[in-house]
Amino acid sequence: MHTLNIIKRLQTAGISQEELEEIYRKHKNEYRILLHLAQHPKFPQSISLGIISKLFAADLVRVIKNVKTNPFIRKKAELEFSQRYKRLASGEKISLLKIAPNSLLLSFIEENQPQLIQTILQNGNCSEDVVLRFINRAAERFNFYMALDATQWHQNPAVAEAVAHDRDAPIKILMKIIPFLSLSGLQNLFRDEYTHQAVRDQIKIYLARRNAGA
Repeated sequence: MHTLNIIKRLQTAGISQEELEEIYRKHKNEYRILLHLAQHPKFPQSISLGIISKLFAADLVRVIKNVKTNPFIRKKAELEFSQRYKRLASGEKISLLKIAPNSLLLSFIEENQPQLIQTILQNGNCSEDVVLRFINRAAERFNFYMALDATQWHQNPAVAEAVAHDRDAPIKILMKIIPFLSLSGLQNLFRDEYTHQAVRDQIKIYLARRNAGA
């Protein structure tokens, strides 16, 4: 049977575990077939684990994104990808982070290269949770805020509140979040003894304009 026909067969609902194992025995050296077998929910975990370690990084992302794949196999693919990621060139990291699902992005909140952080933040799968974990991480956050400045995440109310509570947040970012804070959030930021006077002045200006408009 032609490789394409086998792949189509693997995508049908009625295929049995016995047939899956038979396909594996006959085509264990064919990469594309192995890739689809590893993602099939009926295929034995023990064999899938051996396949995972042989996949290219981009195909590991495909496995992780496939919600039909056995959750255990998806988790193993995430671990494999995380280990492989460290050895990749910067350009390849960027390409993969652009397509990574949210569950995988959560593994990279310790990333400290601005361009890579920006790629994570601009990924359409990036969630509020990922951004909040970056803000709340113990590691240095200067490069994170450089990347955040190039995105629209500061407009997210939860992100704005988290930034307001970060005493290491740059003045420039604090200025940008002012319109997106609640009144209580603005008051707390204004009263905080660590808040720079320039930020306090901007809060006064913003509230005066808002009240005038009202």
